[in-house]
Amino acid sequence: MMFSEPMPLHLIALFARTSQKCRRTVTEYVAHLDLTESRWRVMIHMALLGEGCTQQTLAESLEIEMPSLTRTIKQLETAGSIKRIVDDKDKRSRLLYFTPMGKGRMNDIESTLAALRDEVYAGIPDDELNTVALCLKKIEQNAVRLLEASK
Repeated sequence: MMFSEPMPLHLIALFARTSQKCRRTVTEYVAHLDLTESRWRVMIHMALLGEGCTQQTLAESLEIEMPSLTRTIKQLETAGSIKRIVDDKDKRSRLLYFTPMGKGRMNDIESTLAALRDEVYAGIPDDELNTVALCLKKIEQNAVRLLEASK
């Protein structure tokens, strides 16, 4: 049986809506931690990339421009969650680390998201979630390939 969509790229529109609703849900659930969407996204991506990542690597991971990221990093730094350290190998580059308070905040985010994950994925068996994840990864890889080919 062939996969068909009621209109071209309907599935991509569904991805976008789902992503937006999930991001809004996460923002609502971490609001008690005084975190905006931009702040929790930076912290999560920092945790995924590992401490000591550069601002440039983080900007690429988030797919945002450096000025937007710099503003959010300054806010997190002012709040005492992260610190920037000049890279000894490249004085123009800043490495990002969580402060002890930031590590505690990250633990709070992770436990909030663990509970939220159970609710968001309710009623979906692990094998179906794994299939969706594999399909999304393939679609992402195809999109990246097409973007690179169009340059």
